[in-house]
Amino acid sequence: MDPIFLAVRQTHAIFGREVLSVLIVAAAIYLAVTYRPNAPRSPVARILPVLIDIQATLGLIYWLVGVFTGIAYFLSFPFILHPLLGLATAVVGHILFGARTPFARLGRWSAPAALGIILVMVLSNVMIAMMV
Repeated sequence: MDPIFLAVRQTHAIFGREVLSVLIVAAAIYLAVTYRPNAPRSPVARILPVLIDIQATLGLIYWLVGVFTGIAYFLSFPFILHPLLGLATAVVGHILFGARTPFARLGRWSAPAALGIILVMVLSNVMIAMMV
């Protein structure tokens, strides 16, 4: 296999499994503790969706290269759910951390609630990837 392909795979796997999961939990705690009503969005709340976008982009590159090189299980069930759930996580991250989040009424608990949903999506995607 191509070393660049393997490097993208390793980066995507490590960033998704270890780094992103820990960052989501740390961000939930930080945003709950530092909450102030009517304050501008925290830099953490602005950066986290971008990190999820980077992870989704790395995964999409890895998946597309795998599909076009003929790796059969990339199009099989349940692995086909992995890129779809990754893209859905990126979309949900932007919706839940946008300027008009649906969780705005939760106050201090809006960020932890949103990050809880995102964490479930990330961890379920990790489990799908480990099944193959």
